[in-house]
Amino acid sequence: MVTDWLQGIVPAWTALAPNSYEWRKFKPDSDGSVITVSEMATSVMARNGLMFLQRLGTGEKLTAARNLRRVFVADIIDHLEWPGYVPQNPRQREGIVDERDCLPLHALRVFCENARLVRVYKGELRPTRAALALLKADDVGNLNRLLFIAACWKTNLAYFDYWSRVDFWPQENIGLILWCLSVTADTWQTAGTLTRLCAVPINEILDGPEYHDLGASMFARRILHKLEWFGLIEVEATPDDNLPGKMKQRYRKAAGFDAFLRFDVKIERPQSPAH
Repeated sequence: MVTDWLQGIVPAWTALAPNSYEWRKFKPDSDGSVITVSEMATSVMARNGLMFLQRLGTGEKLTAARNLRRVFVADIIDHLEWPGYVPQNPRQREGIVDERDCLPLHALRVFCENARLVRVYKGELRPTRAALALLKADDVGNLNRLLFIAACWKTNLAYFDYWSRVDFWPQENIGLILWCLSVTADTWQTAGTLTRLCAVPINEILDGPEYHDLGASMFARRILHKLEWFGLIEVEATPDDNLPGKMKQRYRKAAGFDAFLRFDVKIERPQSPAH
């Protein structure tokens, strides 16, 4: 079953020496970590985060459901950059915008909470002391690092989609996936190819319907497009030869990927070509 799913592709992680494969080592700031996340890079997400924290001021009143008020959302949403994001909710296209109607804004708020940059206090969303220190120093690089770590290791990205029966995949191996992308995503490739090169398959993915590549859809939504927000993945749309009139997306590493993420791993065998 695994062989059929791989379609002849050899996963990149099989090249790693056994002592490098332990998932705990692919978590920043942990003992024996093999991954380093730079404080010197910025991204669209970091710039959005900086603006978000600035506009919170000393605190922004929340609704009874503990969401940001529409007036705050409407004021900030047109000033934020969201690569690849197209509003799906008709309410947003009509200008009726709740926080949860706008996935990137809601995700930014969640990432800030999980990075301990904001907290709810007395019905308000307030910046923490750590956030205020970053704002005072205009430290966008460290903000970018904190948001990235919060997104990848402190937030269950499955929360933002509808595949609840497959929870936390493939994010449970996010550090390993990032290394795999670093060695395989130099050229334009489909989500299906990158999924097989980088992700560790589970039964729920292997048992998916033949007519739909569930693993590739989840990998693109949960990993690739989130990395696009951080400026680490580029996306292009090209005509789909198999579906006339339709477009397909391809992905590759952005120029700043290797400067932002560094890995210290041992390779057991040479890396195979992607195709």
